Amino acid sequence: MPNLIYRVVSACGALGYGYPKESLEAALQGRVDAIVSDGGSMDAGPYYLGTGSEYFEREAVKLDYRHMVEAGRSLGCPVILGSSGMAGGARNLDLMIGIAKEVFAELGVTDAKVATIDAEIDPELIIAEFRKGALRPTGVGPDLSEETLRDSTIVGQMGIHPLMTALEDGAQYILASRSCDVALFASDMIRRGIDAGLAYHVGHVLECGALACDPGSPSDCLVAEIYDDGTALFVAPNATRRCTAYSIAAHSLYEESHPQLQFYPEGVLAMEKTQFFSRDARTAGIRGSRFVRAGKPWPWSIKLEGARHLGSRKVSLIHIDPSELPKVPEDVLVYGRNGVQARPVSGEERELGLIVETRAATQEAAVLLASLLTHYLIHYGYPGRKATAGNIAYPLSPNLVSFRREDGSYGAIVPSGTRDPVFFANYPAIKAAVLELIAKEFPDALAQASHEIIEADALKPVILLRSVDKDPQKLDALHREEIDRLAGLVAFKPSSLLALDAPDAYAWSLYHLLQNERIIKDVMFPITYFDADGADWTQTGTGRARYFEIGETGYTGDIDDRTLSLIADEPPSGRIVGMHRLLDMAVVIRSKDAGINRLTFDIIFTSGENYEAALRSNVFSSGNVARILGLPVERVVGTFFVDSCNAIKLSVDRPNISASVDERDVFGAQQQAAIESLSIPIHAAALARASAF
Repeated sequence: MPNLIYRVVSACGALGYGYPKESLEAALQGRVDAIVSDGGSMDAGPYYLGTGSEYFEREAVKLDYRHMVEAGRSLGCPVILGSSGMAGGARNLDLMIGIAKEVFAELGVTDAKVATIDAEIDPELIIAEFRKGALRPTGVGPDLSEETLRDSTIVGQMGIHPLMTALEDGAQYILASRSCDVALFASDMIRRGIDAGLAYHVGHVLECGALACDPGSPSDCLVAEIYDDGTALFVAPNATRRCTAYSIAAHSLYEESHPQLQFYPEGVLAMEKTQFFSRDARTAGIRGSRFVRAGKPWPWSIKLEGARHLGSRKVSLIHIDPSELPKVPEDVLVYGRNGVQARPVSGEERELGLIVETRAATQEAAVLLASLLTHYLIHYGYPGRKATAGNIAYPLSPNLVSFRREDGSYGAIVPSGTRDPVFFANYPAIKAAVLELIAKEFPDALAQASHEIIEADALKPVILLRSVDKDPQKLDALHREEIDRLAGLVAFKPSSLLALDAPDAYAWSLYHLLQNERIIKDVMFPITYFDADGADWTQTGTGRARYFEIGETGYTGDIDDRTLSLIADEPPSGRIVGMHRLLDMAVVIRSKDAGINRLTFDIIFTSGENYEAALRSNVFSSGNVARILGLPVERVVGTFFVDSCNAIKLSVDRPNISASVDERDVFGAQQQAAIESLSIPIHAAALARASAF
């Protein structure tokens, strides 16, 4: 009988998403070796790194962390948080330290050993590497220059070693800045002798909280149990969620550009031979994942992220009559035409803009209700949902614009949109459920502000204008010029909102690998140790990560992400005996950013028969995918088969860098419409295997 050797709790997908306290309490029943949460990511755009601000509401972050600290104090186990304050820069980390001090004081935490780990780096060090041509691209763009690097806030994604060092030096509470999500979970497991392949894969499943469950959500807890036979089991403490072999295998694809290879500072996680299994109706596991110490750049490589200020931004939302839509120039973003993708809708396609607008006596009340409506709309899980990475697309980062009305009241707007036909069919129920959730959990928010969700489409088009400039006078003139250009073509309805001051615009300036081991080991990720007595933290020392090599050498498997599991271009033989809608064949059809410069699409089929039929149709060869998505074939990174969960993964270079000034979908969560609309030809040769047909 295998023995349990380690048990870890993932609180939620990111601190601030929230999670039921009851779930955490259930997760704490029995052995607990660590409580861990990711604090954020770069997904929401460069603004949060550039400004050092938090994406989530401060009180939500504080409440989530408070529950973790309460549990850690009670059990005496490590409490680990990474990418603190969302983007993990020095100012983000300082914000989180301030929250932690408040929590410690309110809970009466005394004699606590705390470690903070900084991930921000001096741009001049990176400029020196740039001059040597030593920064390794991770794909297309962003273009580098000394000027942009010097104006940037730059962080590196730390791996396991700084975290392991802090734990070995006795820290119970760790607040790390920008971190590799998986390292937050893998570090303590590897420190305790657990196989690196298993530790990294467990970390990837846990990093998004209960999103790996069925139904999945980042706003709930997930537990992993590690056994001495080399297996890991996953179970959700919330009894309404199940972990299945299928859900764990499917989540292993999430936000990654390859289905079986993941690249980390220390090496490569190879999942080609991973086994996924179910233990019972609510528990599933993995075994057989490998961690490979390959040739350069692994080890050592640190992914760098840089954000720089572009200027102030103004936006206008202009309502027009549908008869005037043809007069609007093609390059203008119009919800109902090209608000979600630059390619306009065609044929039977429909595009729905959802513009959240609130009104209140105070700015705080208007912003709170708009934020809650937005959060629930994007993440609400409904029956039959296919696009599980997010229900709607945001064009702005930050996505909310706050303003003052002429009557003295305050307003907030969040423009967004979707082309998902499954969402359209469920939208009335989704809207009602979202309002019910807010009424239950945040009744004051609805009492203190009014709201409207404006539904824009081809019959009620809404134009979104955006202008950016560092000079305020030039910005005013530029945006007024755009307004005047449109005013000469179409009539604006009275409900239009013109020339609103939006949050400043930032751009990603760096997304490259640093391979200079001296900088990585001797300069980056300094650790500071404290003795904490409530809000009084006394510094007791500093340190550097202690590095050592991990992972196996001599691995004979394929770790080339351009060849492993690649779908071959093999036209099917035999006659076509029928056509089936992909929507009817797949349980998930989702798109998502895989970093700032790639989009990845996951198609997870309802059965092995449907999967085999789709594979053998040749629809998903690289050339055909390029044609479907309207891309040059060289921008298709790869199309891959995934037998472990009957899935097909498609990865492409992003048409633009995420959160650019021309962005339509910051998270890349609503780019799958062309895939959803496919019908798959069923060939006679496939029919013999695909018995479901």
